[in-house]
Amino acid sequence: MTFTLLIGNNFISSGPKNVKYNDKILFSLDQDPSSNNPTISVNVINQSNDQIVNVEKNVLKKCSSELTIKKSEPQHILVIDKSGEIIFESRILDSKTILVSGIFYIDDAKLTITQNYIILPNKKWIMHDRVDSKGEDIAITNDGILPLLR
Repeated sequence: MTFTLLIGNNFISSGPKNVKYNDKILFSLDQDPSSNNPTISVNVINQSNDQIVNVEKNVLKKCSSELTIKKSEPQHILVIDKSGEIIFESRILDSKTILVSGIFYIDDAKLTITQNYIILPNKKWIMHDRVDSKGEDIAITNDGILPLLR
C-alpha cells in the first residue's frame, strides 16, 4: 500500500493499516485493488457508547438520526452534529492521500481529530508529525504518533 493518511496535519506514509489509541482501533485503512484509492472502515461511537456512524470501505452504512449527512460518496463522507461540528469526515484527496477527521470516544476518553491537529483527552495537541508506517498499524500516544512495527 502506498497511500498517505493525513490526520490533524500529521502525515502517515506507506499505507497504515489500523489507527489505534489505547490499544483500541479507531479506524482501519486499506487500498481498493481496482482504483488503488485508499479506503476506510470505521465505527464511530458517542460518549454513551452507542454506534452513531458506520463506514465500510468508503461507504456510509449507518448514521444516527441525530446527525446530518452532508456528503455520502466514496470520495467524501461528511457527518456533522446539530451545532455543525464534524463528527466524522473522510476525504480522498487523490489516489495516494486520504484525510480523516472527527470525534472518537474510547472508553471515557475523547479524542478529537481536526484537519489541523489532534487533541488528546489530556488536552495535549499533536501536529506536524511525519511517520512512516511501513504498511503496519500506528498508535496515537501522548508522545505523538508512533508506528507499531512487528
